[in-house]
Amino acid sequence: MNKTVFKIFGIFVLSAAFISTLLLAINAVGIALLSSDTEYDAEKMPGRLLSGISESYGSGTEAELPEGWWSMLIDVNGNVVWEQDKPADVPDKYTINDIAAMTRWYLNDYPVYVRTEDSGLFVLGKPKNSVGKYEIEYSMDWFYTLPKRMIYVLALNLLLAAAMALIFGMQLYRRLKSLMDGINDLRREKTVKLKERGIFREVCQSLNQTSRAIERKNAALSMRDSARSNWVAGISHDIRTPLSVITVCSEALSGNGALTEESRKKAEVILSNSIKIKRLIDDLNLISSMEYDMQPSGKAPVRICPLIRRAVTELINNGLSDSFSVEPELKEEKAVVLGDEKLLERAVFNIINNAVSHNPDGCRIMITEDISENNVCIVISDNGTGVPDEVIEGMTEIPKTAHGLGLPMAYRIVKVHGGDLEAYNDNGFTVRITLPLK
Repeated sequence: MNKTVFKIFGIFVLSAAFISTLLLAINAVGIALLSSDTEYDAEKMPGRLLSGISESYGSGTEAELPEGWWSMLIDVNGNVVWEQDKPADVPDKYTINDIAAMTRWYLNDYPVYVRTEDSGLFVLGKPKNSVGKYEIEYSMDWFYTLPKRMIYVLALNLLLAAAMALIFGMQLYRRLKSLMDGINDLRREKTVKLKERGIFREVCQSLNQTSRAIERKNAALSMRDSARSNWVAGISHDIRTPLSVITVCSEALSGNGALTEESRKKAEVILSNSIKIKRLIDDLNLISSMEYDMQPSGKAPVRICPLIRRAVTELINNGLSDSFSVEPELKEEKAVVLGDEKLLERAVFNIINNAVSHNPDGCRIMITEDISENNVCIVISDNGTGVPDEVIEGMTEIPKTAHGLGLPMAYRIVKVHGGDLEAYNDNGFTVRITLPLK
């Protein structure tokens, strides 16, 4: 997040500095254009016209002058010996002081220009108020140091542009950072309350409105989930009491020697199905509590080998058919993990029981346990028909029906204990559980 904000901030500062420098260069060109006389005709340059007048005088012809312009020739004695279109208010006699004055500025308010020839001093005059003449004088050092000073001015402008861009960029950075923080909080479903002002006012309003909408949605979901959890707990409680009576009675009948063999078998069927119903209720309660990745309560050190033996014993005591064989191979008797013992035992039992459920004709079930890289690895495999691919792909999600809860429940239990569960078909079905050692 911070890298993104800094990247945007850096691009903004560099872009602003570049644009400012470009504008400075454009303004310099503009000033040069504005300061130039765009109406000035090169053909009317005084030097060029004076040269033409001198040539015309030597050839005895009349020079071509623009309208309102005039010309005259003053000899060494100060007398006008030739003129062309000279105004009446221009004198015919001049002193050395008059000539010195006119060569720089004006003659009777006429802007004048001069050219020295062997025949005398040619004077070219313009109409009054046609141009302005000002004296501007610079030392040669000024010209020599002009490029260096231009570089200094350019560098100063660049620094000022960068400083201004930095100031405005800091404001932009703070706003962008608050936006990024708000977006990250929104992603984590935290409350977002951004100040709705500045150039990002509408974006902040949208984020705040989205945050409020998420809060309302979460509140509604929480109420719904709480109601569902309470309903499951209530139904489970109401079923447990009559189910306990059925279980006790069927167990007593199955062991009653006064009954016929057929009646005892029926009682055993009732007892077996009662146990299945009880286990299903337990699974529903467990799924209800773990559906949202709730952490197991009452974590304690759990020895893995005795846990596996209890799961196998429970499976066999539930009336396992002779067509099944269970072969545990436990190598690390001292392997201990930290977790909820009942949950972990339920996970192992569900996976073993899955092998029984998916192979009605029987199979061989192998269970191995070992330690690898500070983890305890439990591998439960069978040589049966395997499991459909859609069951393996859907083990990360809790099914919407009671059927097929075993593998997803085991996956969820292992995950909340910080472990991992892999399942695949390989000449049967194999599940590999990895749990961190205590």
